[in-house]
Amino acid sequence: MIPIYMPYIDKYTSSAQDAISTNWISNYGIYVTNAEEQMKKIMKTKFCILMNNGTAATHCLLLATKHKHPEITKVYVPNNVFVVPWNCTLMEYSKGNMEVMKMDPNTLNIDTSEEYFKSLDKNACVLIVHNLGNIVNVPRLKRLRPDLIFVEDNCEGNFGKYEGIFSGTSEASLCSAVSFYANKTLTTGEGGAFLTNDTDVYNHIKSIYSHGMTQERYIHNKLAYNYRVTNVQAGFLYSQLNDLEHILELKRNLFSNYDKLLEPLIANGKIKKISAEKDTISATWMYCIVIPNLDFKSIENFMAEKMVQIRPLFYDIRKHEHLKDIKCDSPEIDESSCGIMLPSYPALSNEQQEYIYNCLNEYLNT
Repeated sequence: MIPIYMPYIDKYTSSAQDAISTNWISNYGIYVTNAEEQMKKIMKTKFCILMNNGTAATHCLLLATKHKHPEITKVYVPNNVFVVPWNCTLMEYSKGNMEVMKMDPNTLNIDTSEEYFKSLDKNACVLIVHNLGNIVNVPRLKRLRPDLIFVEDNCEGNFGKYEGIFSGTSEASLCSAVSFYANKTLTTGEGGAFLTNDTDVYNHIKSIYSHGMTQERYIHNKLAYNYRVTNVQAGFLYSQLNDLEHILELKRNLFSNYDKLLEPLIANGKIKKISAEKDTISATWMYCIVIPNLDFKSIENFMAEKMVQIRPLFYDIRKHEHLKDIKCDSPEIDESSCGIMLPSYPALSNEQQEYIYNCLNEYLNT
């Protein structure tokens, strides 16, 4: 079976093994510090806090918003995204404070038109999700609406770019979240990071992610969490960060090869790619295509028989029982229900990609 994803870590175990052999396996240890410093250097951000997963980092986006901007009365959240940003927002805001954003069927990201953004309420936060690794140009949106607060769920968009800089790093947003889950370009199994350029936000989250402990040991001054990463996880990350360009090049080559292989099917209208927004570069996370009038179960079964694993795209929030009562005036997006993710891991060979293309071609022409 060709899996949808497979971690690329065989070359990057030495620091994690060192953490184990020296018994520094908890959140204390040199690799936590080293990896945070390397992330800051690469991403060009003032602050980075490694966390135990991307969900924890995403929750901290809302904690940071409530701390820095208690006046916020509405949070805009995208549709057709993984459920985490919705669940995290519900941890801090009521459903009455949340609004489902209008989506763009071409990018499968939010509608970023000037008309739509100028219609959004004041005293609001926009939770940006770089859906499926496709990047939203946040600096442009901030120029359109400087009064809005932007935070970025960059868990799928890490190492994508807008206006020439890495997504999640602009002064236009208050903070951003990154995931190092097993299906991400860099992985620690679980793991994540919280990035910000705001000193006050950094100090607040640095306290709240670690039990709210004060400078005096075992004295705590706020309701808080344990979102800390382990030194072993950080070791995996540190080794990968030191070879980042090689890993990113593998993913870029994979996407480029899919583009070439799938061109005949695109030209014949059998499939279409998701469009990129102007002045953005995709994070090359998962290669996604849209197949008009798709029956996902049918193609999933066909590809499984061919020993190829695929995944659907993310569903409309009205598919989730606990989110059904949130007001959503926009119609469901056909492109999302007709989309699939193809195997996209760094070690996927050209021969395996050609086989996947041949399987798709057979399915679409029978």
